[in-house]
Amino acid sequence: MAFSTGSWLAIAATLSQVVVSKQAGYFDSSNCVAPSALESCYDDASEYYAQCITKNCAGGSDECYNSCGGDTACMQSQCPNLGIDCINVCGCVKTSREIDCAASACWNQVYSCEYQKTIEDLIDLCPSVNITQLPFWPPPDDAPAGCSCNIGKVDQRELFIADQMTTCANNMTNLDQLTSAEDISDYGRACVCCGKSAIISTIWGVCPNTQPALLGADAWYNAVIAHDWDICGPYLENYDCAGALGYGAPSAGNTTQFYKPGDLPANGTETLSNTGGVISTPISGSTFTWTLGTVPHPVTAMAATATATADSGKSSSTATGAAAAATTKSESAARYISAPIMAASGVVAFTLALLRVA
Repeated sequence: MAFSTGSWLAIAATLSQVVVSKQAGYFDSSNCVAPSALESCYDDASEYYAQCITKNCAGGSDECYNSCGGDTACMQSQCPNLGIDCINVCGCVKTSREIDCAASACWNQVYSCEYQKTIEDLIDLCPSVNITQLPFWPPPDDAPAGCSCNIGKVDQRELFIADQMTTCANNMTNLDQLTSAEDISDYGRACVCCGKSAIISTIWGVCPNTQPALLGADAWYNAVIAHDWDICGPYLENYDCAGALGYGAPSAGNTTQFYKPGDLPANGTETLSNTGGVISTPISGSTFTWTLGTVPHPVTAMAATATATADSGKSSSTATGAAAAATTKSESAARYISAPIMAASGVVAFTLALLRVA
């Protein structure tokens, strides 16, 4: 069938409106207000990351980075002299730049699953993050263009709980009331057991319909919860986790339900997905500055070069287990599963250190 000149012109005009989809970190750039700018910004962040590792980490080389495609776990395995701490410092700066990219060129998606996972990476990689400084995090409940699970709320509560484990163990008001070494030891174990149970309550409670593996449940269980979890039943029965031990306070995770070994909640079955809706103007205005530590990050929101719709950013993940964490971010089935950056990162590492002391 032959097309007239007018038909070809109509087809060409239609094709010119199509934004080619490209992955930028967790984001599908076509869902962002300035797709090309986001892609370019992410490319710059990746180039910085490569140069940071090859120039600053002991034994760094282009050959090592390129052979692993920048994959952290691969570099740690194939080039152990690099040092995971050095790799993570470079990754911290890279991720902070990616947040700048999103806030500038994808401001219509700052409540999305993709943005929340990017913030999660920053918390994992950077030492001593002041979470009150993080932009658009955690998102408000029922935020427009949000995520089916408020990942930021889950992460925030986990961090609060980890802090409370230290606070509880060092609460001199409680410790001064104990008269024997056995009582002190039992109290310390109760602090840890209540913290573990609070983590379970958070993962299953904030997003009860979401598959727990997508919220880091496997990592938490293997690295923290499984350690002497089977002995926690009596401590959870005999101690007031929410009240006397403090885990019910908003600043400590606001936990009211404490699950015992063998009495865990049912798993959710849903994947992570964006809810749709439109953010039509930058939430923090055309310019704003956020701070990581003492380093200011000025951001200018870009003018839209693509049109956002109520369906922009609607997507889902079908990864169902911890093994999915090994897949690449560019694979849509595992878009919201981040490959492990370190053996036990962020808040999990913090809690592991506490358990070694307890």
